[in-house]
Amino acid sequence: MTEAIRSLDHIQLPIPPRTAPVARAFYEGLLGLKEVRDPGLDYPGVLRYSLGWQRLDLSEGYYTGVAPQAHLALRVVDVARLADALEAAGHRVDRSAFTDGRVYVEDPFGNRLELVEPPSTSIDTPVRAHVQDLLIAV
Repeated sequence: MTEAIRSLDHIQLPIPPRTAPVARAFYEGLLGLKEVRDPGLDYPGVLRYSLGWQRLDLSEGYYTGVAPQAHLALRVVDVARLADALEAAGHRVDRSAFTDGRVYVEDPFGNRLELVEPPSTSIDTPVRAHVQDLLIAV
């Protein structure tokens, strides 16, 4: 199989209900992260922080230590092909969000993974490609 994973997209971690102020004090106040807003992704109880090309999402929920919403999201080249390969290997793939270019699967240890294929118009295009194009144009 050719290289299927492009990069880390985001990590989502659970936080206890009604603790957004504590999370903001830590992640913004102490670590200096900037909260990002996206009308298509803004949900009550979810904080999103930019980490360069990646993102950290904190989601309020019933905290159990390892919550179902906790996951690692990876940017992939061809989500449909990768999902087919995972199913062929015996893994159950949740395609309920497939229309958004994403699927969910658990690794052999029960860790939830989100596989995301960003739209071709997304900011996912590597910066160095744009810089190279600018240098050629000059």
